[in-house]
Amino acid sequence: MFQIPVENLDNIRKVRKKVKGILVDIGLDSCKELLKDLKGFDPGEKYFFNTSWGDISLWEPSGKKMRTKSTANVASKRPRRVIDLETKLKLIKDYEGGKSVMVIARQSGMSHSTIATILKNKNKVMEAVKGSASLKATRLTKIREGPISDMEELLMTWIKDQTQKRIPLSSMMITAKAKSLFAMLKEKAGSDDDVEFTASSGWFKRFKNRYSLHDVKVSGESANADVKAAEEFLETLDKLIVEENYLPEQIFNMDETSLFWKRMPEGTFIHKEAKSVLGFKAFKDKITVLVGANVAGYKLKPFVIWHSENPRAFKHISKHTLPVYYRSNKKSWMTQLLFQDALLNCYASEIETYCWENNIPFKILLIIANAPGHPPFVGDLHPNIKAVFFPPNTTSLIQPMDQGIIAAFKAYYLRRTFAQAIAATEEGTGKTLMQFWKDYNIYDCIKNLAWAWGDVSKECVNGIWKKTLKRFVHDFKGFAKDEEVAKINKAVVHMANNFNLGVDEDDIQELLELVPEEWTNVELLELEQECLAEEEAREKKTAGEEKELPRKFTVKGLSEAFADLSKLLKKFENMDPNTERFSLIERNVHGALSAYKEIYDEKKKQTKQTTMDVFLKRVTPPQ
Repeated sequence: MFQIPVENLDNIRKVRKKVKGILVDIGLDSCKELLKDLKGFDPGEKYFFNTSWGDISLWEPSGKKMRTKSTANVASKRPRRVIDLETKLKLIKDYEGGKSVMVIARQSGMSHSTIATILKNKNKVMEAVKGSASLKATRLTKIREGPISDMEELLMTWIKDQTQKRIPLSSMMITAKAKSLFAMLKEKAGSDDDVEFTASSGWFKRFKNRYSLHDVKVSGESANADVKAAEEFLETLDKLIVEENYLPEQIFNMDETSLFWKRMPEGTFIHKEAKSVLGFKAFKDKITVLVGANVAGYKLKPFVIWHSENPRAFKHISKHTLPVYYRSNKKSWMTQLLFQDALLNCYASEIETYCWENNIPFKILLIIANAPGHPPFVGDLHPNIKAVFFPPNTTSLIQPMDQGIIAAFKAYYLRRTFAQAIAATEEGTGKTLMQFWKDYNIYDCIKNLAWAWGDVSKECVNGIWKKTLKRFVHDFKGFAKDEEVAKINKAVVHMANNFNLGVDEDDIQELLELVPEEWTNVELLELEQECLAEEEAREKKTAGEEKELPRKFTVKGLSEAFADLSKLLKKFENMDPNTERFSLIERNVHGALSAYKEIYDEKKKQTKQTTMDVFLKRVTPPQ
């Protein structure tokens, strides 16, 4: 192929370099404009961490040597993400709900390895939850063993007990208690232990970080009640009700209370004997009960917290069939996680059913106290439930559950318990009051709690809202707390004196108003040891026992029960001279047990059908 010779080749080469330099400069300007736009674009960590970025080399204008910055200098280090306990729980629940690790990683913006590590440490996360760790805790490190570690465990028990009672705590009070607990533990350990503890500011800072402690605003009592704040809150609440068009059926209040479920009035022989024989646990054993109701008078099922997850009294009993919602916490107190469980897994469905039955929208306004056990994000837990907190130091003035309904509830519980004691000792079994008291267990307590809550009337529930709302309550009579409680106390005194206990109404009132005392150092240690011993015993028992068969109806059992019922009614018929009265009672008894009769008829029908099928199989000739 023939090519024409090119003249002035050197000049052309020089020009080509200039042209190339101009094009590079133009390209660099365009890149700079693109980089400006890119800097203003922020899609977030989720997309950044899932994108692979190539090296970016910056070009200098021609005539200068090209310079490339290393990737190490250009690329920034990925920031460390702190994952709190609440997020870890959500990831674990998503995985157990059927989502794959890859899907969870994509939705949460975390890496595959991070999700896998959280799932691997699932047991540690759940142990932290059971130990009442804060939902915002980010570290699940194991505290070193020794007297300081033991002291911190006891100190946390004391702090949570104080916050449950809404008692304000300062750093000086906490450090003083820490020194006191450490001195007690060191004395018990003996002179060989040379560990020193000064409760320094550095220790206190690390202690707060380990247990995610924060300053707690305390709801005061009547003496320190903030009247002005209460009035301002009522105005704001009323505007909210009007703007959102809430109905009386949609406005709820909840609060928890402590109940010494096995305690008798001070000064009685049974109280003194129980204290000396059964010791610390029975004397101070308490449960926490969460109760709630709406303006229309509907009462929510009580939510009970005790220290045992599977009490011996629940043998052969499904916890789902109890007349209360039952949960456990080794200190028997309300935590943020338990309140979240109560709202989402118990009350949300109960309230939704209530709204559906009354043909009203499932749109709820929940008014609660700003207590340590109530999560501050409770309003974000459910899309149909809006939460509003009472201002500090106002609950005694305007919180409905503080207007006497809890006092009446406890009085009804005590009356029911004494009525049971009288019935048990009059059955001809020779059982004494002390024997009844020793046999009285948490299952009996729960049944009596449900009974007592049922005794609280609709008028009482309506009346407690008089001081909280500016509307809906004009026709309510109000709840005469002192009169109602005094009437119940009088009935309890009458029943108690059947056992010659020698109590009066003041003794009963003192028992109802009893609040948990501050635990001494020795009692804190005893409580911790008892909880550990119970947990070990429960684990051994669970490991050694075979799986128990659940309760179920049988044709034979139901037949025997109805036969016994017929005999019992026959005895009453032979004693009752009023035939009309007996007929009415007999009809009511059979009506009350009609559900059991339907189960019996269905079971009997199934048994006959099974027998017939077996017979037909036997007589059918072979093909």
